Amino acid sequence: MIGEKIARFGRAVWTWRQPLTLTPGDLHSTISDLFVWRSSEVWQTFFELIDIPSLFEDGQGSGQVTLMFFDRSGNHIREEKLHLPANCRKTLNISSLVGRTHGESGTFAIFHSAAPPSVIKLGSFLAERGYVSYCYRNAPLRSYVHGNLDVISRGRDGGLQLLGGTSFLSREFSLQYEFHPGIAYELVVLNPTPLKQRFTFKFISVLSGKVRSIQAMILNPGVIQWVPVAIEESGSVRLIIESRLVMARPLVFRIQNLKLDVFHG
Repeated sequence: MIGEKIARFGRAVWTWRQPLTLTPGDLHSTISDLFVWRSSEVWQTFFELIDIPSLFEDGQGSGQVTLMFFDRSGNHIREEKLHLPANCRKTLNISSLVGRTHGESGTFAIFHSAAPPSVIKLGSFLAERGYVSYCYRNAPLRSYVHGNLDVISRGRDGGLQLLGGTSFLSREFSLQYEFHPGIAYELVVLNPTPLKQRFTFKFISVLSGKVRSIQAMILNPGVIQWVPVAIEESGSVRLIIESRLVMARPLVFRIQNLKLDVFHG
C-alpha cells in the first residue's frame, strides 16, 4: 500500500498540469505540426496533403487549406492558400513553394479551414500531422517521416498559438538509437513552446557509459536548431537531451554513401 502511494506521488510530480501539448484557447482552432523544410541545390521537401475534413463528413470536406511558412528563426515569411477536392491526396513540392530566398531550412504548418461539426461536438480539434518527404541529391527515392507533435494552432481570427508542453522540472529524453562512426548525422531540435527554452545534448559512449561531449543551446519560441553529429572511430554513442520540454524528441537525418534516412529519435 505504501509503495503504491509513493508510486502515485512520483507519477503526479511528472504529470500534474504538465501536458504533452496545450489546448488551444479557441475551440474552433485547427492544429498543425511545425514540419521542417529544406530547400537548396541538394535538398527538396515534399508533403502528402489529404483533405482530412472529408473523412468525417461523408466526403463533404471544405478542401481549403492554408500553408504558413517560417524561417529557421521562427519568422513568418509567406502564406499560400490551396484547394483540394474531397477524398483526394495531393503531393506538394514544399521547396518550390517556399523558394530559395529565405535560407536553406525552416518550418511550415498546414491548417485546414475548419474542423467538421462532428469533431467540434466531441470537444476535439482537427490536427495535421501527415507525412513529409525529403529528396537528397535527386535520388530516385525519397525518405518519409510523419508529424511529431501538435505544435501550433490557428484560431478563427488567424491568431497563432504554440502548444508545446513544459515540465516544472528538467527532464531527460533518451533517443532510442545509437550513432555510429563513419555516418553523417544532422539533428533538428525545435522549441514548440511559447517560452524560451534551454537544451543540453549529452553524447555518451555506448561502451564506457561516460559522457563524451556536451552541447548546450537556448532557443526562442518556434525556432529550430541544426546539430551536426560526427562520431569518432572510438565507438558508437547514444544521446540524452535535457530540457524542460515534456518530450524533446528531435528529427534525425542520417546520410551514408549518399543514401538518406530521416526519422524521429
